[in-house]
Amino acid sequence: MLKKSLLKKSIAVCMTGALALSALAIAGCSSPSSNTSSAASASSSAKSSAASAASDKATMTGIHHATLEVEGYEPITVTLDADAAPITVTNFVDLVNDGYYDGLTFYRIQDDFVMQGGTKGNTASGNDPSLTKIVGEFSSNDYENPLADAFDYGTIAMARTNDPDSATSTFFITTGEAASVGPALDGAYAAFGTIDEAGMATVEKIIADHLANVDDPSMGMISDEANQPVIKSITIVD
Repeated sequence: MLKKSLLKKSIAVCMTGALALSALAIAGCSSPSSNTSSAASASSSAKSSAASAASDKATMTGIHHATLEVEGYEPITVTLDADAAPITVTNFVDLVNDGYYDGLTFYRIQDDFVMQGGTKGNTASGNDPSLTKIVGEFSSNDYENPLADAFDYGTIAMARTNDPDSATSTFFITTGEAASVGPALDGAYAAFGTIDEAGMATVEKIIADHLANVDDPSMGMISDEANQPVIKSITIVD
């Protein structure tokens, strides 16, 4: 992972829940003040602490694969790119090996944008407070990650709060093409893998079967847990 030497962009992409309302409108954003040296210092300190915590253990490298099984559907193969996002992939693999995701759900389905889930309690915060936060590996947070610079159909990435270093377990799969998802996501969320054509056919089937259960169309939320697709298991293949 190469940290960029450029100064952080002065206008940050942010959100009210785990993601934007749509690819063209991101709610709850505010521009930082030009005279917030103490806030900048605190942010820098928090980033250093998060990075230090991540460096306490070796991070993964190379390409790996995981199998995502949603109850009632064919398995989905996920290709993990630890060269693009080593901290993010390592965190995801650790959670998978701990069985964290087994039995959790996808609670957000927004056609042509994302399918999102993977948080205990199935909340849309994008942050499980019982887990350690990881640094956000994307360009607006000063980290080089080519996957995060060009979101496209079938990208898997971490959701987060408006704090760029707040991701824990929640992930999303993009269900729209680059023109649809890119404006809201490029350079702002830690993409860490992709899903192939066969896997996305399964994702599309899940979406088609559950769109009628969405009771908040603006965010794609399914409030009734009984109507949310269940993650049977995720396993690391290699």
